[in-house]
Amino acid sequence: MMNKTLKKSLVALTTATLVAALAVAVPTAARADGLTCSEVAAAVKYSARNTQLCTGVDQFGAKYEIAMPKKFNGTLIVFSHGIRYNVNLPPLPVIAPKGEVIDYSPAIAPSLEVATSLLKQGFALAGSGVQVQGWNAAEQSLANVILIDTAYAKFPQIDRVAAWGNSLGALSTQLMAEQNPGLVEAVAPLCLADSALAEITMAGDFLWGLKTLFDPSIKAVGYSAGEAGYKEMLGDLGKVLGVLGSLQAAIAANPTAPAWPATSTAPATLKGIPVRSAVLLLGLISGVSTQSKTYDASSGPKGPLETTFGLAISPALAVLENGAQAAILAVIANYDMEVRAGGVVFDNSTTNYAARLGDDSDVYAAALSGKTATAGMLGYLSALNPAAPRVKADAAAVERIKAIGEIQGTITVPTITFTATADHITPPGATQHLINQYNAAIASGNSKKGLLVNIWNKPSDEYTQFDSAGRPITPAANPSGTGHCNFTTNQYLTVAKLLTDSAKSGKAPSAKTVAAAIRKDKNLFVDPNYTAPLLKYRQ
Repeated sequence: MMNKTLKKSLVALTTATLVAALAVAVPTAARADGLTCSEVAAAVKYSARNTQLCTGVDQFGAKYEIAMPKKFNGTLIVFSHGIRYNVNLPPLPVIAPKGEVIDYSPAIAPSLEVATSLLKQGFALAGSGVQVQGWNAAEQSLANVILIDTAYAKFPQIDRVAAWGNSLGALSTQLMAEQNPGLVEAVAPLCLADSALAEITMAGDFLWGLKTLFDPSIKAVGYSAGEAGYKEMLGDLGKVLGVLGSLQAAIAANPTAPAWPATSTAPATLKGIPVRSAVLLLGLISGVSTQSKTYDASSGPKGPLETTFGLAISPALAVLENGAQAAILAVIANYDMEVRAGGVVFDNSTTNYAARLGDDSDVYAAALSGKTATAGMLGYLSALNPAAPRVKADAAAVERIKAIGEIQGTITVPTITFTATADHITPPGATQHLINQYNAAIASGNSKKGLLVNIWNKPSDEYTQFDSAGRPITPAANPSGTGHCNFTTNQYLTVAKLLTDSAKSGKAPSAKTVAAAIRKDKNLFVDPNYTAPLLKYRQ
């Protein structure tokens, strides 16, 4: 482990270097406010006694918190939250029923329950709210480096730092560790997001498909500057919700042969195909999971639809349920990235959707309504069809988005990933990309073996429930292995234990240790031979 004095010097130097590098990109503010610390605040917010909760604002305007228990065990855990909307939203069904304002508040753990438990165990916790939201990986990495520097200055008893994060926060955590060797002792990127371009390709492909097949009035890309663009984005959210509502109603009314939305301008020959098949096709070519909160792509109700439902209907309904969030993310993320980059960043000008579908045309042949129907839908989405205009990105805008940061897999500290195999926002392919990069870094001599451990969370084969009339029942909570960053308190604490032990020892947990830690959870597994499909952008 690095000498403590040298470690603090490194943190201070790294902070100064990053501040200088990002000074032109990050809005400046006054110097960091002084810390305000209170045991009462810790007791009220985290039910933590004998703990100081210190709050402050860094020099760029990012709010942060540091919680330090009196019985401190020497380890500080820095948490990075996931993506948050970068715009205020009026009341909108599904997205923001009561409206939503931009959230700049800090988070020191994935949940209050996790924070309370870790503080009681003697860990110090810290997190930044970051001064900008949206796709803020660069700003979040910088905010965390500054936060670590601040924590060392305030609490010199800190011996080591572990870092973890969810989704975009996982990407920020990994970027911080790769770009600043020696800054932290161990990291755990959970439900890891891939690069901005990989994520926007997945969500953007699905949104483009909704627009092309079901409502060409959706703008999707190329939003205007200023207030006009903001209104266009809000309008798109309403239109997307309208399309999704129409699709849900049509499939509920006639699951085997649902009708197309009235807003669709597709030819009658295409509309002769059940619209559920078109929905499934969009999911398969974009990479949206065919397992969702309600639908396992396997089970069917007892009766005449028992086999047909699981084989031909459930995968499409899962894509529709998952795709709702993917399409909404695409609208808001496209708008965000275009504002940040000054141009269009989504690009499908040369995408071969038939190649994207690949073997899934056979796997899901029945659900896609057969070879002829599949060929017809792919033909309509072809770049040769003028009724399905493609999108060409602005090259300079793409380069600006790439500059935000992309992980390289040059792992130098124990790293523990935790990934759901049916996560529809950050699919397992993002973690697989990190694995592939790490293997390449080992081969090139830039990383050592044995530093990366991957824990997977797989849904049960069957979990869909049906009522007495054979209708699927949507559960109150996502089944394990589905949903976005859908981890239990116990699962988070298991990862935290592995993470902090690694930070202390300097070694990644052994296979035996991980197996023992997860043995009671039937959905979790560790398998070095398991390979998740890469995001379509990477294939």
